[in-house]
Amino acid sequence: MPILLAGVLLVGAAVVGGWWWLDREPDHPDEWDPRVEDLVAFVEEERGLEFEHPVYVDFLSEEDFEKEITSEESDLTEEDMEEIEQATGLMRALGLIAHDVDLLDAVNALRGGAVVGLYDHDDERIRMRGEELTPTVEATLVHELTHVLQDQHFDLEGKSEELEDSDDSSASAAWEALVEGDADRIETAWVEDLSARDKKALEKDQEKQGKGVAKKIKDVPPFLRTQLGSSYVFGEALLGLAIELSGEDAVDDLFDHPPTTEEHLLDPWTLLADDEDAEEVAEPELTDDEDEFDSGTFGAPSLLFVLAERIGVRQALVAADGWGGDQYVAFERGDRSCIRVDYLGDTRRDVAELRTALRQWIDHGPADTATVRERGKGLRFESCDPGRAATTGSGGSQEALGLAAARTALAVQVLKSGASEDEARCFSAALVRELTIEELTALRAGGDPDPALLERVDALATGCRE
Repeated sequence: MPILLAGVLLVGAAVVGGWWWLDREPDHPDEWDPRVEDLVAFVEEERGLEFEHPVYVDFLSEEDFEKEITSEESDLTEEDMEEIEQATGLMRALGLIAHDVDLLDAVNALRGGAVVGLYDHDDERIRMRGEELTPTVEATLVHELTHVLQDQHFDLEGKSEELEDSDDSSASAAWEALVEGDADRIETAWVEDLSARDKKALEKDQEKQGKGVAKKIKDVPPFLRTQLGSSYVFGEALLGLAIELSGEDAVDDLFDHPPTTEEHLLDPWTLLADDEDAEEVAEPELTDDEDEFDSGTFGAPSLLFVLAERIGVRQALVAADGWGGDQYVAFERGDRSCIRVDYLGDTRRDVAELRTALRQWIDHGPADTATVRERGKGLRFESCDPGRAATTGSGGSQEALGLAAARTALAVQVLKSGASEDEARCFSAALVRELTIEELTALRAGGDPDPALLERVDALATGCRE
């Protein structure tokens, strides 16, 4: 994801003047809050690590919690507001938001509505939405306690500072997905360990919470929702495959040697089997009348999401799978925000598929705002803010995220059935390429799928064994 967009998504946590963030040093209690002791024990056992010391858990009222994770315009500096304005133009240039979207309001709505808890590694405290220990709060506490454990063993703050200094947005996104995916899988294990009665109570509470969240974020552009959730989804899928291939030790190994590119999230096989890295691409040059405000690696997942907001999800996934490397520069030309991206593909065919996908993306957008052309072995894509002609995307990015993650989850299922790595990789890719979302859902749900569907699946499996 472009660095600037990532910063705007985090603006609530980064710049608010909440009273918890008054430059206080980490302070630790002598004992855990009795309300979380059982959860602490579960996280230690499931994660295979022990806490070095307790941390404070602050149960805040709804109002106080939302103040901590959202921003008032009056809290922001002129530089913050300029960055938000630039990011707004950049997202319009990428076909992700309509001309009338207030990005700060949208991010506040998303964070204020969707976030239940957080662990801040600066002052080493957990903050929770709600003063009661509801089932949803308990589940989220398991997630946040896992972050505490990660911080104490793998120094989340130090790693974040290292990545920030390196200015490598792709490696930062990959690290974030690893951290969130690990916490998500421990939360999933906790839910699976509940009694039937407690599971029902959790489902009921989450359904209630979900209605409130849906109301708060109903006007948030789909891409923002996709981007916020992608770290959790991609990270858990990556770790699921890593564990199936190499056992539980693979998790700590990845924390010691994390993925270096977001391509490893889109298709974990590129890391776990191919040990593939991105090709280096030079930053696109600017002309004298263009002023840079952001640059870095755009990344395969962001390419997937942008494409899927305008063209077919499967075509978008095929194009993103062929990503070999890129560099972008975001700039202002006059009063318009623009982006220029130079892409490489893994093969000449991949470059051709990406060119076709980008041309279709351009055809589905406002006229005379974007171009794609061949450049050396790759492509140069450019798009500028269309102003009032900008429209919100179709929402296809959410389906694209689910499809890519399903491919990895299906590979894990196939491996569990005794297939080889090559067969699992081939078969899961074929399923995602050939079946509809509804058919994939029916297969993963088990039961008695349609016989005709099973025949097609058997044919795909046979093709991968030959």
